[in-house]
Amino acid sequence: MRFNQRNPHHQRVNNFVSSELFQLMLDVTHAYKSCGYRSYCVAVLMHETGIRIRERAQQIVDRELARREPRQWSVGGAA
Repeated sequence: MRFNQRNPHHQRVNNFVSSELFQLMLDVTHAYKSCGYRSYCVAVLMHETGIRIRERAQQIVDRELARREPRQWSVGGAA
């Protein structure tokens, strides 16, 4: 199911999914493979974008998780 590109709701979902905060949440979820983190991502997505159907939010989160590789975490510091 694809949203109409002119739909403002679609644009709001795209903006939130591409936000740095949500991308970081997805990275952590992907790295730990945690059902709890996945559920939290779904709940946040529903709350922030107004998606009312949980299955639709789960599809979006699952699609994003399937297409990503976890970020390389680095610990900075002075030597």
